[in-house]
Amino acid sequence: MKNGERKLTGIKQIINDFRSVITKNIEDCNQVFLIAHENPDFDAIASLGAMALICKKHKKAPYIIIDDKLDDLSDEINEMIDKIKEKFIVISVEDYENNVTDNDLLIAVDVNKDFRTALSGKYKQFKNIIIIDHHSEDENTIKTKNKLIQLDVSSCSEIMYYLLNQYKITSSDLSYYTFLLAGIYLDTNKLSKNKFSSTLDAVSGLINRGADQSKVDDFFALDFESDRRVHSLVNRMIPVTTTVLVSVCDDGEFTKEEIAKAADYSLNYKCDGTIIVAKMKDGSFGVSARGKGIDRLGIDNIMLILNGGGGNSVNASCPPIFKDAEELKKDIVDILRLRKLNK
Repeated sequence: MKNGERKLTGIKQIINDFRSVITKNIEDCNQVFLIAHENPDFDAIASLGAMALICKKHKKAPYIIIDDKLDDLSDEINEMIDKIKEKFIVISVEDYENNVTDNDLLIAVDVNKDFRTALSGKYKQFKNIIIIDHHSEDENTIKTKNKLIQLDVSSCSEIMYYLLNQYKITSSDLSYYTFLLAGIYLDTNKLSKNKFSSTLDAVSGLINRGADQSKVDDFFALDFESDRRVHSLVNRMIPVTTTVLVSVCDDGEFTKEEIAKAADYSLNYKCDGTIIVAKMKDGSFGVSARGKGIDRLGIDNIMLILNGGGGNSVNASCPPIFKDAEELKKDIVDILRLRKLNK
């Protein structure tokens, strides 16, 4: 058996073994609440939809918590949320607080850091918590024994695809497969990075199940004005070290999605990693970091030092920062130089 086939078999087995944990907790609880990270992307929304289908199979109608202002989310994300609302109940944190009981289950997808969800500080209210994610753990990881965290996959959408298969769940609404394909495409930059044998197997499986490739392409079609803004961030990149490119911009109101796209794009240059920092509408700076899987760089650790963030060796970020741009830039330079000196 080739190495790729062994890894694929191993990942499927790990996911299958965790299925009993999911089943028992769903069946034993009173209510199920689903949540992903704030400012949800394709991967987060797709994973919420897939997990809702699993809850439905166990005759539980889950509550999906999305506390973001919908006007702040992209049209594509809103389209996905509207589709999920046709089958499931989407609520705010306030709605959750008005309906919480003593025996509720929380399932967090595409996130494991306690501060990255709208329920930060409220986790003790749950009897049990399940985490399904593909980002590295650290001291900020939500405290629970029920964790399915796989680093050798492209995305949470990939994990959810295999879970749906393990549960033998098929959906007559093919949008759920399209959403999962979009989630994988997002976290692999359309299969150009961070892909494994399991990723290609999942992509093939989703397309065979009816995922709409043309719809996914539409999701990733470039909006002219937004694309110009992304490139304005890329144009500001400077080499802080010989291997890391950094861009800091305080003269605009960028979205988190635009900041992430700029980090993805700038990774095409000869470098080991990129860090994009730009001011958003609320006056804070959003930060996205990307790497080429170079362990010695550790962009997730850089984000942790910068502002308690995290991720993995190819995709990392930290919470928004309220700080002067020059001071923030100096912090990043100091962190990069310190890590270089300590190697």
